[in-house]
Amino acid sequence: MKHRLQSMSHNTSIGCTVSECKYHAKDTNYCTLEKIEVIKHEHGANTVECTDCGSFELQ
Repeated sequence: MKHRLQSMSHNTSIGCTVSECKYHAKDTNYCTLEKIEVIKHEHGANTVECTDCGSFELQ
């Protein structure tokens, strides 16, 4: 289960520029979740393209 920070404040530990995400802070480039799940697409992630934010949800 994903938990947002209280009153939709942003998490300064999680920067985010994906404004299409449900959890984007809108007024600043941060995430509103307490934590995110980073996922990989390959058995062994060896480039940035092999990883993604698994917490993303379309608005």
